[in-house]
Amino acid sequence: MSKDTSRILEKIKALEEEKARLLPLRIEEIVNVLQSNGGLTLDNRLLAGLAIYANNPANAASGLLIELMQLGQTKIPSSKLPSNKLHSNKLRGGSKSSNTNTTLQSVAVKEEKAHG
Repeated sequence: MSKDTSRILEKIKALEEEKARLLPLRIEEIVNVLQSNGGLTLDNRLLAGLAIYANNPANAASGLLIELMQLGQTKIPSSKLPSNKLHSNKLRGGSKSSNTNTTLQSVAVKEEKAHG
């Protein structure tokens, strides 16, 4: 191998080691941010525990599983506040007719005031 190839391979190895060292720290940082902001975090152990609990026939009538099934069948709302949806719709130009109507009304009021 040439010097350049060996240097590139060494850099790749060093970067992979750094990635392996930093990735768990980054994941922990993301989890901490989610938890501090009231987010829901599930790790693999928690999901595995839920799967084991759900597969146990003795837990078939569990209130937790019944509630999770009901929650899974509900429709997730697109936004918490309807006003946000209307506001974002106006920004995208989704309500042109109401903007035109408002403009026509304001022009009519100005003409009315001008004529007396």
